[in-house]
Amino acid sequence: MEELSILRTFAAVTTVLAAALVAANVNARITVAGFMIFIVASVAWMADGWLETKASLVIQNVILLLINVIGVWRWFPRAEKEIRS
Repeated sequence: MEELSILRTFAAVTTVLAAALVAANVNARITVAGFMIFIVASVAWMADGWLETKASLVIQNVILLLINVIGVWRWFPRAEKEIRS
């Protein structure tokens, strides 16, 4: 399997896993983990877009990266409270 196919498979799998964790909304720690996995997925998709010179894919995932950083920032305090409880 060529490297680009591995990168795309990794990006797709992490995107689906992250979406499932965030959508499940089991608790704040799981939601934070989902957002963090989304960040990894965005970086992988940006790498794919960069290697394939697809500016739209890079731009889209830069925006999604920022959104997911905000998600971690918003949910992390709740996750810390759950850990202490």
